Amino acid sequence: MDIRVAGIVKDYDGTAALRGVSLDIRTGELVALLGPSGSGKTTLLRVIAGLEIPSEGHVLFGGEDATGLSVQQRRVGFVFQHYALFRHMSVFDNVAYGLNVRRRAERPARDAIRRRVLDLLDLVQLSGLENRYPAQLSGGQRQRVALARALAVEPRVLLLDEPFGALDAKVRRELRRWLRDIHDRTGHTTVFVTHDQDEALELADRVAILNDGRLEQIGTADEVYDHPASPFVMSFVGDTARLPVEVREGRVLLGGTALDIEVAAADAGGGALYLRPTDVVLTNGDCSGLAGRVTSLRRTANGRRAEVRLDAGGNVLEVEVPTQRPLQVGDRIGLHILKARLFPA
Repeated sequence: MDIRVAGIVKDYDGTAALRGVSLDIRTGELVALLGPSGSGKTTLLRVIAGLEIPSEGHVLFGGEDATGLSVQQRRVGFVFQHYALFRHMSVFDNVAYGLNVRRRAERPARDAIRRRVLDLLDLVQLSGLENRYPAQLSGGQRQRVALARALAVEPRVLLLDEPFGALDAKVRRELRRWLRDIHDRTGHTTVFVTHDQDEALELADRVAILNDGRLEQIGTADEVYDHPASPFVMSFVGDTARLPVEVREGRVLLGGTALDIEVAAADAGGGALYLRPTDVVLTNGDCSGLAGRVTSLRRTANGRRAEVRLDAGGNVLEVEVPTQRPLQVGDRIGLHILKARLFPA
């Protein structure tokens, strides 16, 4: 089931939460809505679900206008961050709930419901736990029950609102791989909200980045990371340093120092140069070009990272440092820019 969000505006007492958002989600696609707090990502998910009515715009499911339909009529499965399980019900009854409350004419037979629930518990790797209660489960297990309950009603669309937000980092990583596997096996069109960049880049087919109620960019992980459409996307996705520069006669000047970067003549004027820690490397003893002094060093999972205060302009940027490279706080170093992204000021 494909989803089209067309010109969605959502106001709360005069405050705009969404400002004309348009988005196409393909059938069977897994899309992440990523952005800072207050960017509108959860509001957009709730509009797609039918839990919020837009002030303007339309939501289409499979080409049909679903804007005026209820959650039940849209047939969406919704998974909340804090599980929303019924504490007084067993795992089995929680998963079966959506089927049991259907109107009698639409309700499957009891044996069919039992088979459906047990099959789903097997799918989410909880076989044998159907008689337990939520309080007897771990956080990760509760979230799997919540997903099984959402899948039980055979939704056309699966929506997840920060599904791993209440879990610790290790469990989050484990469930990311598990959710991607479930998605690939079931083929549901899936939209999930997250503020975790790693989660979005690792899980999603495409990432939609929102800022202040607007869609800044949508693309694959490689597209939004390597080809950001705006300074916001560049600075939000991944660690980034921003250097104020001037472009003159095809040269980029930082504090009067010319950088070894090629730019078009049309870029003349003030601008901002954005660099990631992996975009800069240390030179072997040459400090005649871009140079600075190491102000701090810290260990990372993949090596070390140095914070360098540049001679030109006094700006600070971070650089990945090989573990075998001897370096201490206070050392002067030369730097070479491998690549950078220039945006107008």
